[in-house]
Amino acid sequence: MGHNLDVYVTDSDGDAVTGTTVGVWIEGFLKGGSLEEFTDDEGHAEFETAEDYEDSRELWITVRGQRFGPYSIDSGAYTVQLE
Repeated sequence: MGHNLDVYVTDSDGDAVTGTTVGVWIEGFLKGGSLEEFTDDEGHAEFETAEDYEDSRELWITVRGQRFGPYSIDSGAYTVQLE
């Protein structure tokens, strides 16, 4: 089973950002990759990675042109706040 990643997106006031694209880029030249989802009504986007990603891999999250990270892939849940 791959890693389950939960991303919560809030605005500068802490309110959920709904219906926006969230990108996750996972490091790795041959085994890296990117995923993309939309936030739901609670500002939540859910991802599942391939099974062969090691816990030590790093990832970056992009929302509306802003980039966040790096984060460890094994953390599972991430909250990003837009400026």
